[in-house]
Amino acid sequence: MAKTILIGNGTLVTLGEKNRIIKNGAVLIEGNTIKDFGEADELKSKNPNSEFIDASAKVVMPGLICAHHHLYSTFARGMAIPGEPAKNFVEILEKLWWKLDNLLTKEDIYYSSLIPLIECVRNGTTTIIDHHESQSYQKGSLDEIFRAVNKVGIRSSLCLGTSDRYGRGKEGLEENERFLSLLKSRPSELVKGMVGLHAAFTVNDDTLDKSVRLAKKYGVGIHIHCAEDKADEDDSLKKYKMRVIERLNSHGALGEKSIAVHCVHVDKKEMDILKATGTNVVHNPESNMNNAVGCANVLGMMERGIEVGLGTDGMASDMLSQMRCAYLIHRHVKKDPRVAFLEAPTMLLNNNPKIVKRVAGWRVGEIARGALADIILIDYLPPTTLNENNFLGHLIFGLVDATVDTTICNGKILMRDKKLVSLDEESIAKKASQLASELWKRF
Repeated sequence: MAKTILIGNGTLVTLGEKNRIIKNGAVLIEGNTIKDFGEADELKSKNPNSEFIDASAKVVMPGLICAHHHLYSTFARGMAIPGEPAKNFVEILEKLWWKLDNLLTKEDIYYSSLIPLIECVRNGTTTIIDHHESQSYQKGSLDEIFRAVNKVGIRSSLCLGTSDRYGRGKEGLEENERFLSLLKSRPSELVKGMVGLHAAFTVNDDTLDKSVRLAKKYGVGIHIHCAEDKADEDDSLKKYKMRVIERLNSHGALGEKSIAVHCVHVDKKEMDILKATGTNVVHNPESNMNNAVGCANVLGMMERGIEVGLGTDGMASDMLSQMRCAYLIHRHVKKDPRVAFLEAPTMLLNNNPKIVKRVAGWRVGEIARGALADIILIDYLPPTTLNENNFLGHLIFGLVDATVDTTICNGKILMRDKKLVSLDEESIAKKASQLASELWKRF
């Protein structure tokens, strides 16, 4: 019989289609799934032999999801970039990110992944969809992230962003296929795969077509940056006489399992294509602000029925702060205090689970019988009434600043009482710092 864990005495927030808030609630985990939930006293009496986690003074809710991450970007944290500061997005790529991903070693990839994965655990993020870049070390790169994911224990969908910018598109394709083949022969509970492409303006038609064929072969989607900056659209119009989304659609790259990241500069016609193809869009507000590329009209996309999720683009692993950033920036841009109160949490709490179900097949983001046991406990004593009708107000203005106490993924306790269960964070950070210093010298 599978091990059971009973979490009780907390404020249970179920999320899902019909969010319920149970004041003295409990959730029963059996193996890696949720077996039951409800009133704490009743579940405790029925399951006296289960391992008990006391959630008093805590909110118990599903683990959070990041729909677009860049684990490898960790080693840029604090880096001093030589020369004049980048004055636009293309220069940011050329002076920082492309140089960085052309210097990463096998060990760099592993340790630069461990750090943000640990930060995910600390921030209650139990699932990520990662997009890797390492032009210097492509073959075998996804194995290093796979190894890091298994060590930390959160769910991850992985891919390598194939690019032709250094003439290594063939190698990127081979790595995506090798990894997808590995997952097919040895399925993982925690890791799934996609076919990654860097961005439309760094991928030629041959690589694009081969990537689409590869995705169809393995029944997965394409994960690609789209129109993050106007330069992407300008390049597409100049080279192909089509806008970015039009070009991807003409090659069959879009669909319900594919992710179009950013979409800051798409027009109405492109939005209609995204809607018609059922393509997922992922909004990354902090990154867009940091790169000064503009604010995507994701509210307009959501009005059209496009599934818009929320990511960090590697800026962080804290999804609650990302959600509040989305809430604030759209009010600011629209100059309208009536918008984004529903839309920003919807991206995180409703749409991210839908996107994960589409691209990875995991049922997460809800406390329901049969759902996967990804659950977090957050220290929070509501200073005002907390119920189903005002939960979003508490989320945006209270829980966003609260501390995650316990993180459980796939039924396994990864952090309890704010302490990592099986990881030596200090030694990992020390080794990462050493490797990053060596990389900075090469940079």
